[in-house]
Amino acid sequence: MIDDPKNIFKSFQENGVIHFDDIFEKNLCSQAINTLKDCEVELKDDTNKVGLVTENIENKIYIKYYQGLFSVDPVFRKFFSYKLMRIGKTLLQEEDLYFSDIETHIRNPGGSSIPHHQDNFYFNLANAKGLTFYIALNSHDINVGGLNYIVGSHIKRVIPHSLSSEAGFSSGISSSTIKDKGLKNKEIYQPVYLPGAITIHHPENIHYASPVKNNDQRSFALSVRIFSSSEIIDQEGVERYKKLLSKNRS
Repeated sequence: MIDDPKNIFKSFQENGVIHFDDIFEKNLCSQAINTLKDCEVELKDDTNKVGLVTENIENKIYIKYYQGLFSVDPVFRKFFSYKLMRIGKTLLQEEDLYFSDIETHIRNPGGSSIPHHQDNFYFNLANAKGLTFYIALNSHDINVGGLNYIVGSHIKRVIPHSLSSEAGFSSGISSSTIKDKGLKNKEIYQPVYLPGAITIHHPENIHYASPVKNNDQRSFALSVRIFSSSEIIDQEGVERYKKLLSKNRS
């Protein structure tokens, strides 16, 4: 990133996704996992709210999606790192950026999947000047719920999403829409994650994850969002998203 920012920027523009290892210390990642597990101890009932979605698996409550972690525990604030801001400045070619949110996505054995989707269907950034940083807290890959990215799919802009029944994800892209948009045979990027590695994707890159089989490992990740301060919100998109959200959440 430091030695060759132009080619890094070019690669991201073409592919809509890029990966780096060794961004965060393994010990910090372990602290974050332990804190998330401590949060689960306090959960008494299964919930499907906008900021917190859980899964009841064999009568135990597990977190799948938890938003707004900055205020939950100081350990999560350490992932609002200047390292990410420096990367963001290179990939967005913007100086004035801000951290929008930090959340966790956990793949639980026996739990649900993540449907094909674009983050900007949820974000509704008019100019797509944003980034999602997927931060691996433990080792995992596509076999235990790691993300799959459709390379170059971001050039289609936001494409139609329909109602999803998957926990924590109100909207998804159907297989027929993937086919109709000419994306069915696109290359799929499937990172292998070590603790502290990150994958950064464009807000209109299409990505998804398969469910984790029973008796397999849990996969822990954080998602940090960085937006350009010049961005404006597409209000029509917000209303479209809210309609599906109301049908997916309790």
